[in-house]
Amino acid sequence: MTVPEGIGITFGPDGQPNGISSLHTHDTSGIIHIEAPTAGQRYTLGQVLQEWGMLGGTGCIGPECSSEAGKWTVYVNGKAKTWGLTEVVLAAHDEIALVYGNEVAMIQPKYAFPPGL
Repeated sequence: MTVPEGIGITFGPDGQPNGISSLHTHDTSGIIHIEAPTAGQRYTLGQVLQEWGMLGGTGCIGPECSSEAGKWTVYVNGKAKTWGLTEVVLAAHDEIALVYGNEVAMIQPKYAFPPGL
């Protein structure tokens, strides 16, 4: 699924942006921008999913919930993480993949971040 543009950005009746969250997206590149009001503040994947409106009940992202039929696995820089996916702390240039279904051995990081990010 493509990460949509405009996560964390609100728009007025005229269609113009009128508010922005510390966690937001500008486009569909999948880059999550963090503009923390306090230096050193930590943000998590769960906060991004909440801002996106994708967190449902426990273990659910959007319409998919972890069950015997399938489960969510989070990969950071190509490696599966063993803790809760919503607790993954965001760090500069980390590549995060959420996979629903069967766990894969590894996902290769491959995104070339634009200069200045």
